[in-house]
Amino acid sequence: MARGFSYAPGASTEVEEAAAPGLTKERMQELGGSRNALVREAIAARTDCPFGLMVTLAHDHVVPVRAAMAGNPKVLHSILDYLSHDRQVAVLCAVAGNPSTGQDILEALAAHRKGAVRDAAAAALDARAGSAVSADHTPELRDRVFEESQARREALLAEAADSSLEAAADAAMEGAAPVAEPAEPLPARPTRSAPVRGFRPPVDA
Repeated sequence: MARGFSYAPGASTEVEEAAAPGLTKERMQELGGSRNALVREAIAARTDCPFGLMVTLAHDHVVPVRAAMAGNPKVLHSILDYLSHDRQVAVLCAVAGNPSTGQDILEALAAHRKGAVRDAAAAALDARAGSAVSADHTPELRDRVFEESQARREALLAEAADSSLEAAADAAMEGAAPVAEPAEPLPARPTRSAPVRGFRPPVDA
């Protein structure tokens, strides 16, 4: 090999190996530490990438590697949240295009100062809204489902309120002083009549 000559990055056999199916986790760990950024990028895009290696590649100094991790549909939510604060537009757009990105992250990206990021987040939000509409088939069905949901909610609230009132009434009855039973009537007091003047009772013989 002539001095100063090196293979083109894409010509490395490790790049093909990094994207090949059936790669062991041990080998992925090795390739994830490769000096070739294309190899690390291929590993970052794998859905079976080990979680620990995901964290490492999310901090990679090469933008395409972080972007590949941001677009990985199996990436952890905590990593997506971290990458959603990246300074590179390519990484942020990859986060916005990831189907695993949460609604909260998309809404934050939709207010980003970079127009490309805002557009990517808005497109993702619109796509999800369109999916929800198609799932409901018709506006009339959506309205009926909403009305039924509201009716169930109001019924549950009313039932809960009735239960609370009944429980409060029971508690009040239990806490009230018991009514005293009427005392037994006292025996009749004998009446004493005054003797008639001049009358003497007969003396027994």
